[in-house]
Amino acid sequence: MVEPIDVIMKALPAILASVVIVGVVAVGAYLVIHKSPQAETSRTLADTPAVIDGQPTTCAELFGEACSFDLQTEYNQWGHAIDSFVHSGVLGPYARSVGFAPAAKLSLQACGVSSTAGRTVFDFNDLALTDHPDASTTDLFPFWNASRQFLCPAVP
Repeated sequence: MVEPIDVIMKALPAILASVVIVGVVAVGAYLVIHKSPQAETSRTLADTPAVIDGQPTTCAELFGEACSFDLQTEYNQWGHAIDSFVHSGVLGPYARSVGFAPAAKLSLQACGVSSTAGRTVFDFNDLALTDHPDASTTDLFPFWNASRQFLCPAVP
């Protein structure tokens, strides 16, 4: 009489080989299906115009170069109000000294940072100092504070 354990032990290598083959095929199929195209290395958004000084102006036109994904997102979301906001005078003397486009960019970046959970004024300062290494926290605070109050207030 053949013991059941003997039958299992003899069939075990074939069973394990089958499981391995099925696993390799499944992983291969998953990778083929979920593989992102090699050519698409960056995300892009529509460059939606906002009215600046009475003229439809895209993000790229305002800042003189293609906007990053984050800046384009911010411009598309809050750009419609950036003209009147920057010209309102609430941003202080540093905004006047750097000019409209840099002040607009700082304001949009403040909105982007503040609308991201877990990010703070310190994150905004780090981002702002990339383009404005001479700026002090006193220079940058009006952008953080006023933008969050007037340009992109959080809706509860």
